[in-house]
Amino acid sequence: MRIYLVRHAEAVERVGTMPDGVRHLTARGRVSFRETAGRARKDGVRPSHIFTSPLVRAVQTAEILAEGLRFEGEVLVAPRLYPGFDVEGLNAILDDFPDAIDPAFVGHEPDLGRTIARLLSLPKGCALRKGAVAALDFPESGGRRLRAVFAWLREGERRIDDAKRLGG
Repeated sequence: MRIYLVRHAEAVERVGTMPDGVRHLTARGRVSFRETAGRARKDGVRPSHIFTSPLVRAVQTAEILAEGLRFEGEVLVAPRLYPGFDVEGLNAILDDFPDAIDPAFVGHEPDLGRTIARLLSLPKGCALRKGAVAALDFPESGGRRLRAVFAWLREGERRIDDAKRLGG
């Protein structure tokens, strides 16, 4: 199984008493991520499910991803992708959706970077840039998914195919 971990695109800064959950994408973030989603489609991204954090900026990113991939399913809000997401949350979502094939998860930093670092056993950690898409492969072993193999990382026009270039 391949999974895609997607950091939300550029969002407006928090202003005054604005709650974090209602921060939305900037115009630049929307345009930039549309381009990334189109490139992800050319990279072969074809998820059976797209899961997103309930925060507005993640939902907007997931909708743009679905549009760019020509995804015909429903974007599913997964409260486990709320800030604090981790490998256990990933496994819980996958356990709830056993029919998921190559699912995409749209969320936040530092959670996605920590999840990637744990799954790949990266000693220096990992941080995803805004609007980045990481592809990880799981061996066909069933049960808990605790180890993955790096496939690639898409940051806009740039695609990284070497896991050695991930460390932070």
